[in-house]
Amino acid sequence: MKIIITSDVHGHMDRLKRIALLHQDADFFLDAGDSEGNEASIKPFISVEGNNDYFQSFPKTRVIDCGEIKIYMTHSHEFFSSQREEGLVKKAIRLGCQIVVYGHTHVPLVKEIRGVTLICPGSLYYNRDRTPIGYVVLNIENQNMNIQHIPYVKP
Repeated sequence: MKIIITSDVHGHMDRLKRIALLHQDADFFLDAGDSEGNEASIKPFISVEGNNDYFQSFPKTRVIDCGEIKIYMTHSHEFFSSQREEGLVKKAIRLGCQIVVYGHTHVPLVKEIRGVTLICPGSLYYNRDRTPIGYVVLNIENQNMNIQHIPYVKP
């Protein structure tokens, strides 16, 4: 299973469209909020509500069922920054999820805590740690995960 993960696009819908074209073979396209678009403008991505998604009606959280693996997705702005990772892990465990996809920080991160894999793709607008903007390609096969951060190259 191939899953494309983005976050914090902040209105750059052309970047989402280009990524979708590059990965037409993906099973899921997930956006962790702050696209500042609507469902039609971000298709084929499914999203959650970010703190800058003022006029959208995305859910605050989603649970994506990928067969043997479940993904908890949120923007994460409702978690205190000093407790974000632990709060996300606790919520994922309560929901029976093995992966958390989140945004808001504008800093890419892949980390495992207590058997839960946290994935923040960073931003497709700007990263606060000055790393290149990008997205994540997550491949899952027989409960094994391969996670790659892909720098977005502007055309």
